[in-house]
Amino acid sequence: MRRLNQWVTYRRDFFTLLAAILFSIGLLLSNDGFQIQTVQAWALDGFGFFLEKISVITELNALRDENEWLRQKNTDLMLINSRLKEALGENIRLRELLDFKESSQLDLIPAKVVGKADNGFIHSIILASGSADSIQKNMAVVTAQGLVGKIFNVSEQHSTTQILLDRNFRVSARVQRSRVNGIIKWHEGNLVEFAEVPKRSDVVAGDTLTTSGFSFIFPGGLPIGKIIECRENEQSMFMDIIVEPAVDFTRLEEVFVIRSRPIKSP
Repeated sequence: MRRLNQWVTYRRDFFTLLAAILFSIGLLLSNDGFQIQTVQAWALDGFGFFLEKISVITELNALRDENEWLRQKNTDLMLINSRLKEALGENIRLRELLDFKESSQLDLIPAKVVGKADNGFIHSIILASGSADSIQKNMAVVTAQGLVGKIFNVSEQHSTTQILLDRNFRVSARVQRSRVNGIIKWHEGNLVEFAEVPKRSDVVAGDTLTTSGFSFIFPGGLPIGKIIECRENEQSMFMDIIVEPAVDFTRLEEVFVIRSRPIKSP
């Protein structure tokens, strides 16, 4: 109690001033004079303005929270939409592969592309299938669109495929329309060349090329590509023929390996 009395005594001036202020405010509020009403109106306007600002800040905070929630929901929906598109694309590709497998009458082993490799000598893709899946070296690799290449190296769970765009790849080809034969080899970029075709052969731009069947590796009739440029070379006895592959190697995700009797590499 003594301490409380001392605390009140030390703050006597403060409590006196506070009591005077409260008493003055009470007198002002109880007075109906014009000046007092004016002061009260100013005070009301000021207090109202303050409340409006507080309300705006509260609304802005609520809008910020709502925008954050909407951004999160938009991100979630974008991810869901992306996954659905991926699933749809995969479903379409698998249906095409299934239709090809049923119509081709070939003994096919499905394989998924898991990587690409280019060591300067071999331009290849890596498959998530190997000897455990009955894959062997020199088996042909295809898609529903056409020829991809041939198996180059095999481990138990994986294998590499030397693709049509490799500078060392060769395959005997034939013009589907005129039955003119030649050799497919890499030209540049994503294009190949139909080589060793004599001048004045019945070959024109727009012709489709397929495998000739003159091979123990590649069955005949597999689509290779379409001729996009065909001209005679005055410096050579052969024509210059540029071919666009039937397979889009930039979008390769699933392939088939044709089960066949492998041959020994030269």
